[in-house]
Amino acid sequence: MAMIEAFPGIRYDLGRVGVLSEVIAPPYDVIDGALQQKLYDRHPYNIIQLELTKPEAGEPDGNKYQRAGALWKQWQLDQIVRSEGQPAIYVLHQKYEVNGVPYNRRGVFARIRLERFGEGKVYPHEQTLSGPKEDRFRLMEATHVNFSPIFGLYPDPQCVIQNRLDAHIARALPVEAHDHLGVTSQLWPLQDQTVIRDVAGLFHDKPVFIADGHHRYETAIRYRDELARKQGGLSNDHPANFVLMALVGMSDPGLLILPTHRLVSGLPGLTSEQVRQKLEPHFSIEVIGQGNDAAKQTWELIEEDGSQDVMGFCTLADKTWLLARFNAETLMR
Repeated sequence: MAMIEAFPGIRYDLGRVGVLSEVIAPPYDVIDGALQQKLYDRHPYNIIQLELTKPEAGEPDGNKYQRAGALWKQWQLDQIVRSEGQPAIYVLHQKYEVNGVPYNRRGVFARIRLERFGEGKVYPHEQTLSGPKEDRFRLMEATHVNFSPIFGLYPDPQCVIQNRLDAHIARALPVEAHDHLGVTSQLWPLQDQTVIRDVAGLFHDKPVFIADGHHRYETAIRYRDELARKQGGLSNDHPANFVLMALVGMSDPGLLILPTHRLVSGLPGLTSEQVRQKLEPHFSIEVIGQGNDAAKQTWELIEEDGSQDVMGFCTLADKTWLLARFNAETLMR
């Protein structure tokens, strides 16, 4: 079962930092060097200084993590950030546009009890790499904190959980921030313990699928295990037994999953005919055409179909687009 709980979050003191939009940052793994520097320059207390600390010239390997740990302690001492005081869950709305169409993705921040994949109700969908996990572990080891949440999806066809949450924050004003992509995020702390217990009960038998944050989730398990080894065990409610997660219902109208695009290199001269021959044992193939018009038509056909068994392929050698459909659902498993 997925077990979620409230927690006393630590948030920026807006009286000290000013505009919240100036101190937020996207997840560490989508930040390149240019954006990292831009966020550093934006505000002296931007979270980038902790989430993705810049190495300094000539410093020993790993020293940046210790600097992040020291800076985090200093921010708390200076009350740049403050503890909520009471356990809460945090209702989240994110407003954005795609192709001129507005969306409002709704979710909730909570802490979720860590479970190894295959041993509970938390499920992955991708493989992880050792390098990013080592990086996140060293940061967590130095700071003892989750700076960014795992992104989890859960089934709720009628949006019962989110609708119940929204009913309790309908008259409250949110904390609001705007990011570099134009997304507006709104946050409502919810401390009503009756509501929290009610929501936790609704999550009790639901699986959670990690949409983003596999490396951080596995790192949190490693951190928990290392801490338990050093301390001779952890109490059942020790914070290290949990990880911060943003939970969004799969049926939320504001949840939009865009297609994944991949470029495959190292195959010079590969033609659409060769691709067709390789795919035909398992796919039904339709040649759409060449160039940008064919690309647009391919995407429109995929969008119109709406299923999970249709893909588009294009080969650089002849700039030809193919539409491929699985011949049988069993091939998806």
